[in-house]
Amino acid sequence: MYRHILFDLDGTLTDSQEGIIKSVAYALEKQGEETAGRLEQQVIIGPPLMLTFLDTFGFSPEKAQATYAFFQERYGTIGKFENRPFAGIIHMLRQLQSAGSKAYVATSKPQVHAEAICEKFGLSPYLTEIAGSVLGGTEDKAVVIDRVLRHIGSGAADSAVMVGDRKYDVIGARKTGIPVIYAAFGYGNEAERQEFPADYTVNSVAELTALLLHS
Repeated sequence: MYRHILFDLDGTLTDSQEGIIKSVAYALEKQGEETAGRLEQQVIIGPPLMLTFLDTFGFSPEKAQATYAFFQERYGTIGKFENRPFAGIIHMLRQLQSAGSKAYVATSKPQVHAEAICEKFGLSPYLTEIAGSVLGGTEDKAVVIDRVLRHIGSGAADSAVMVGDRKYDVIGARKTGIPVIYAAFGYGNEAERQEFPADYTVNSVAELTALLLHS
């Protein structure tokens, strides 16, 4: 059984798409931008949002910063709580804790929001650490994973696993040398899973729980 389990947040522990999509729509509308084709979960949930504004939407650095500020205006007050843990997640975390495993969050989401979400929805008591990015950050997922592994200390890579729903989780895990589990109940798709294969794929929280408890 893995002793240290790193979880992505959006699309892995929680179903957060409503708040993110509504807040991106709000920000684009504030900027007078079209929302058509820009609100798919594949586009906006996963990478740091600043990178989406810069690289995917092609905004200038100044416009990306302004759009991000509008996003935070809504997401930081309302959107982050338009969210809920996937069914069975709290029970899974409780079981892992009872079995002696330690659970962590490693997310590209700003840490301040990740902490508030985990506290609001009852995840915090089961988490050893919540690691995220700074507001407006563009950190690679591997940087966040590596930060958690360094906090765990010697031998972390031999006893840890990453659980996530997007290619960014797989890429980050590969860069840091730990195995990775695809949560196919999240926001990824089959094409992405084929292009960036994980060590294991699970289709439900129940499958994930069984794998983590018996691997």
